[in-house]
Amino acid sequence: MLKTEYIEVLSVISNKLYTSAAKVMDTASKLIPANTFCIANLDSLSTKVLKSFNRDKIMLVEGLVVDNKESYCALVTEHAQGPLLIDNNLTHPLTRDMDATQFVGGCSFIGVPIRTAQGEFYGSLCSFDQNFYQYQERDVELLLSLSAFYTNLLEMESTLTQLKAAEEQAIQVLEDKNNLLAVLSHEIRTPMNGVIGMTSLLQTTELSEEQTLYVDVIEKSGSNLLAMMDQILDYSKMEAGTMTLESSPFHIRDVVSHVVQLFSAEAEKKGIRLHAVYGNEHRDEPALLGDSNKISQILTNLVGNALKFTEQGEVCIIVQTEAAAKDRVTFSIEVKDTGIGLPVEQKANLFRSFSQIHERRSPGSYSGAGLGLSICRQLAELMNGKVWLKDTSEQGSTFAFAIPCSVAGLDKVQAGLC
Repeated sequence: MLKTEYIEVLSVISNKLYTSAAKVMDTASKLIPANTFCIANLDSLSTKVLKSFNRDKIMLVEGLVVDNKESYCALVTEHAQGPLLIDNNLTHPLTRDMDATQFVGGCSFIGVPIRTAQGEFYGSLCSFDQNFYQYQERDVELLLSLSAFYTNLLEMESTLTQLKAAEEQAIQVLEDKNNLLAVLSHEIRTPMNGVIGMTSLLQTTELSEEQTLYVDVIEKSGSNLLAMMDQILDYSKMEAGTMTLESSPFHIRDVVSHVVQLFSAEAEKKGIRLHAVYGNEHRDEPALLGDSNKISQILTNLVGNALKFTEQGEVCIIVQTEAAAKDRVTFSIEVKDTGIGLPVEQKANLFRSFSQIHERRSPGSYSGAGLGLSICRQLAELMNGKVWLKDTSEQGSTFAFAIPCSVAGLDKVQAGLC
């Protein structure tokens, strides 16, 4: 998808170039000792004066619109392959019988065509002088150079217009995709919740060992599918730039305790010790301001991965909080496991979207969309933080993330908002 910032930069550059072009025209009007200098645009019917510079006599004004049959600009584009030079418009066969000649009065004239990037006529640069100034070769060269400059400027404007149109189309496609994903998620989630609910009911009935195994598989598969749908929706929000942050007081211990409780049953079932260690056990932790749900989501992804790839041993969550300024702190959380570690050749793909690191090593053994770590990275960066792989070996892996936060005011804490 095209980046809006990139197009905005091009728009600023384009506007500045047009401003510069006006100054160049002003300078050119001074270099050519004629009375009036102008740039005009024409379509199939009429000509419009876009910019004009007059010295002693007002011969043309900006915004003037005339029919092409009475337009000197049209003469330039229709009757000249290059510059059109007229020493006396009162006697020249192209202009002597035109009503426009009576309008501007007797004068000498020079005009050069301006073409678009596609070679079509855009308009012309023209100069008029009521004293019948005799245009020199250097005047012609100056106007031709200005014409080439405007052609390049118009090409940039055309490219910018195309980029804007492409961005709008890309945004629409992305919006349609997000809407489709939201609808699909709802349509899939409703029956899957029913399936998971029925499996819970089945588990309360008398089942054979084989039936219990089947029910467990159904429940686990359904839960995995719902988790995958959540990840895909989060990813689509990130790509669309619609993911927003909340800011409210929270305690980091509460976030960690919630995640530990969330996975305690799974860890117990696998015989894995899941616990948290705090680096500042003897200090009062301040209430922080931030999006605790997003922080919990990162930690949930990391702990979930650690449990998924650990068959024995432990998963340890290590929490550190460091003061960054008077009212700012940065907390870091490490998730250390005793699992299978990561393939060395796959480290570069860790935080890429749809990257399933262990798929080559054990095809089909580990489910997932390959979006968990990518979402962690994007969420951390959204909160001006970062997430990284601290260590990995055959004895396990350690992932870490750090998020800067403001310290919540005492008035909010005492009001019970955290």
